[in-house]
Amino acid sequence: MKINYTWKHLDRSEAAEKHADEKLERVTKYVQKIVSCEVSFEAIHGEIHSNMKLHADGNNFNAHNQDKDVYVCIDGLEDKILSQVSKHHDKKSQH
Repeated sequence: MKINYTWKHLDRSEAAEKHADEKLERVTKYVQKIVSCEVSFEAIHGEIHSNMKLHADGNNFNAHNQDKDVYVCIDGLEDKILSQVSKHHDKKSQH
């Protein structure tokens, strides 16, 4: 899965991007066709706000998280996006 990263008011961190790649790889378990995936990080008043936009299987999934640590933000994004994608997967498999 190819993820586009955007860093605003922060220095780019390849370690954080690699961590996100590993965490978000679990999404592919629930979706078949991923069109695009964008993750953005922005520093606002000492906190890091992270957003994720995933376009897969004809649907858009969005998640937002904020914390003082980038890695905690990534873990929160993973939890939120997996929850959305798994609910969609369950609904789709029931039909």
